[in-house]
Amino acid sequence: MKSVSHVRRLKEAERVLSFAPSRQATRHRVLAALRSDGPLARIELSHRLGMSPATATETVTALLDEGVLCELRGNEETPRGPKGQGRGRPRVQLGFNGARNAVIGVWIGQDEIELALVDAAGNRRAERSIVTPLKSLSKADLLKRLAGMITKFGHEMAGDIKIAGIGIACQGYVDSELGRVAWSPVLTARDLPLASELSRRLKLPVVADNDASALALALARRDRTLQQGRVACLMIGDGVGLGLLLDGKLYRGARSGGSEFGHIRLDRRGPQCRCGGRGCIEASLADYAIARDALLVRGGRRRPRGSRAAFEKEMLAIAAEARAGNTALKALFDSAGRTLADGIGIIIQMLEPDHIVICGPGTRAEFLLRPAFEARLATAAIPELTALAKISFVPHDARLRCEGVVLKALERLDVELAGSASANAT
Repeated sequence: MKSVSHVRRLKEAERVLSFAPSRQATRHRVLAALRSDGPLARIELSHRLGMSPATATETVTALLDEGVLCELRGNEETPRGPKGQGRGRPRVQLGFNGARNAVIGVWIGQDEIELALVDAAGNRRAERSIVTPLKSLSKADLLKRLAGMITKFGHEMAGDIKIAGIGIACQGYVDSELGRVAWSPVLTARDLPLASELSRRLKLPVVADNDASALALALARRDRTLQQGRVACLMIGDGVGLGLLLDGKLYRGARSGGSEFGHIRLDRRGPQCRCGGRGCIEASLADYAIARDALLVRGGRRRPRGSRAAFEKEMLAIAAEARAGNTALKALFDSAGRTLADGIGIIIQMLEPDHIVICGPGTRAEFLLRPAFEARLATAAIPELTALAKISFVPHDARLRCEGVVLKALERLDVELAGSASANAT
């Protein structure tokens, strides 16, 4: 019998869950609540989901018996009997069993990938950064290399935990529905069937997304205030990306992608961009643009990119020199700050967001960017509209690179685990 692909199995599970209240749908509601809100006691689950204590208990018991969930005994205690008759037994919270399943998150950057092993409970168990040529690889060689590195990482780090899925974040235009990379500035291969081909090679479900969109999702999970209204997350770093959230959900285009905001052209006679054009937002604001221009200012020669850690060290050194009084380097950050303000002005006047979050590795230079940014922002958009948007810088956390796609992979795993109810019942 011909085997059914992971993608088809997941879509069938999602279709089943979307219909009539069923055991699968109830299981998924419980798993989704624990995934979004963290460990909860049975009574808390019952109240939050509006289901009877009996239904909650029956569902939780099945998930515990299957090893999907486990009991977490905390210190909080609940009263038993009338006041003054003693203390009750400790409240038992429920959480995901991290020893059963895990997923691998992958971030694809400029000739570098980062991998993270995260168990079903959301604990990061291992991570690795690998510098390897990617830009020059053909589709077949790129897929072979990625599959090999993911497999090796999983074998070495997972131990007895089952790898149940893969999440991949990549720069460029990514069709998140198909997991297809139409174009990326860090890859030569175009129209790359990333998710389907890696799923075939690894025999695992794979989800893929643009790294800025995935970062927005991760930020919203960490900060619940970003789960309401219209939120624009502008990521500055290796490139410039934009993730849009509507009430905590990622906005998708007609082909299930995000925006290529960094490649909006402000000046067609401006600096060269990685996309081949000139004067794009990221050609003045991205790390590679600042590093490129800093080499000219310093009178140095272009050096190989090296590892992310080495490049980060170089960017910190450039910022430190600018802060110490190097006027030529400071002028680069002034220019980047004005470009950032122009980009924010476009976002404000096009989208009227409630909140704009400036995030990513480039926020390391917030102190240098702010003066020119704030001065330019005063004229970059209609003041009345600018006043309506809360604008904030968020310090970068390198773990965010993989966190959003890890979350997507775990949510896909939850769909599969909820859909397994029918199999368990037979």
